[in-house]
Amino acid sequence: MAETVIISRERFQTLKAALPAVTREHLTSVYGISETTWTKLRRGEPIKLNTWQRIQARIARVGSRA
Repeated sequence: MAETVIISRERFQTLKAALPAVTREHLTSVYGISETTWTKLRRGEPIKLNTWQRIQARIARVGSRA
């Protein structure tokens, strides 16, 4: 079974604040995730570790361009 991770409520709020809007298009373009993954994050449910690592990589890329 794949390793999973649960992010904190505070971290979720940070992710949410960085989105222009919570739409399928923005979730995909900003974080590279689906609405299903976003729902899991919002509910505090576990997501795959590699998905979380992909989100972090996207954040790092955006941050390095700023």
